[in-house]
Parts: sequence; structure tokens; C-alpha cells
Amino acid sequence: MSLSSAAEEAIGPNGKPVLETIASEVKYHIFSYLPQETLYCLLLSSPALSEEAAILLYHSPKFRTTYRFAQFVTTVSHSRRYADMVRVFDLSDRKEAEDRANGFASWREWKYREIPLYAAQAPPKQLMEPKKKIYKGTHPGANYLFNKTSVSMPLNFAALTSDDLIESLSYPSSAISGLVFGSDLARSWTQGSADVESVRPDFLILYLTSLFKLENVQVRNAPWLTGADVQGILRNCPRVKKVDFRGSGKLMRDQALVVSGKTAKWEIHWAIKGSRKECAATLPAGLASESLAIVSNGSERRNH
Repeated sequence: MSLSSAAEEAIGPNGKPVLETIASEVKYHIFSYLPQETLYCLLLSSPALSEEAAILLYHSPKFRTTYRFAQFVTTVSHSRRYADMVRVFDLSDRKEAEDRANGFASWREWKYREIPLYAAQAPPKQLMEPKKKIYKGTHPGANYLFNKTSVSMPLNFAALTSDDLIESLSYPSSAISGLVFGSDLARSWTQGSADVESVRPDFLILYLTSLFKLENVQVRNAPWLTGADVQGILRNCPRVKKVDFRGSGKLMRDQALVVSGKTAKWEIHWAIKGSRKECAATLPAGLASESLAIVSNGSERRNH
């Protein structure tokens, strides 16, 4: 169907084309040129526009702050319709420290949104980074208590989101996954210790490898990622074509060891960007996925 014929079919009572009645394919093409903020407005404006706007909005979402990311997680975890629309998911550039430097609320304020003492505050009056300027938006501001107590670390570091998995029949899940996290509950300290399990990196890998249709994997600058994790992803996600693990495995890479009186360092061969085949070649069966490079008098020799 051409754009002209679609417009002719969508003529309204006043003789002008009506966007709501234009063919879905044409609306999708038009909306593909719009920024994320406009797509969100279209999603809320009319039921006749929401489907095409939602498909493009959730295909490869971008997040200004970790607060917006936390809101997104809550939405897709309670709506399979929106969750199934997500195709590209990139968090490599999100850091809580940058949010707070600009006065924006982060994922911590969203987690404790039901508790007035820790809830988000009014939008910041000015941004500090990259340079001071007046802020006229509506993004919630940071809670000063978190500014005093939180540590500055990227979202993808170590404990990931510092959340807890609640395993108790007293707290039924409303999410499509059937899981309940501490951030889902109004009071995170009311659960018994036996019902609480900290969310660890292997938890993320477990659910990542359950995405059997996954085609591209990019887990960059993840210090907690190991060779065993990479093997699990390649083994359990048969459709994966491209990977990017650059900068990952840093926890092991930074460890200094002494082997036979000589300084040694870990080399992470799988921390590359390339095809599935190229990455798999760095993980030979039966051998360690990290090798030890022994440095002595400017020379190196490698032991597996």
C-alpha cells in the first residue's frame, strides 16, 4: 500500500486525512522517525495510535537515569505485552553516580517510593554535569538522605541492583515471572531472614540463558562475569550470533598472584567483541576459560 492510497482511505468527515485511521504499516513508518519522548506521548494520546507507538518505544528503550530504568523494569515485569516488544536492551552507559551529580532521583528512590522519608523529591533546579545549566524538566529529584549514604558505583557493578528475592507464600507475586523482590514491597525490612535471598550475578545469567530466541548479547564492563557464565550463554542460547564482552571479568583480571615467586596476572580471552564462533573458540572444552600470564623481567609465558 502506498502512502497516497493510504491517505485517501483515511479521509475524515472534514475532508482531511485522520492519523488514527491510516493503515498500521504507514503509521509505523511515520512513527519510526520520532524520538522516544514523542512516542511516549502518542502511546498515551489515543488507543488507535498506541500499538505502533508501543512497538517502537519498547523495541530498544533508552533511559535518561536509573530511576527511569527502574520504572521500566516495573512496567515490563507486570505486562507480558510490553515485555515481548523489547528487542535491544543496553544499560552500559547508565551510572547512578551521574544521576545524583545532576540532582536526579535514581533507582533507590523508585525502590522506596512507598516510604515518604526516602521518596523522590522535587525536580532539581540546575544540572551539575557536564556543566551547570538550568533544568526545566519534570524528572524527580534525588532524596538528600541517599545523597549522604549511597556509594558511587555503576549500575552494572557487583551486586547489580542491591535487591533481594523474597521466597515466602505470605507475599504473592503480581509479576508475570512469578517472582517477588524487595523493591516490589512497601516495606523491605518486614521479611524474615529465611525468606530473603540476595540477587547475585548468577541469578541474572540464569534468566538470561532462558531467552532461547536471543540473537545478540552485549555485556560490557561487567566485572562479575566469568568464563563459565559465557559458556552457559553460548550453550543455552542457540540463536546467539554476535557477542560483546569487552571489559568484563575485571574482578579476576585485577587480581595479582604470585606463581613460583613471580608476578602473575589473569588474561580474559573471552572478553572480546565478535561472532559466536570467535568467542566459543576462546573457550576450549575441558580447559580453563581464563589463563594465567606470568610476567618476569619483561617477558611473559602462559600457563593454562
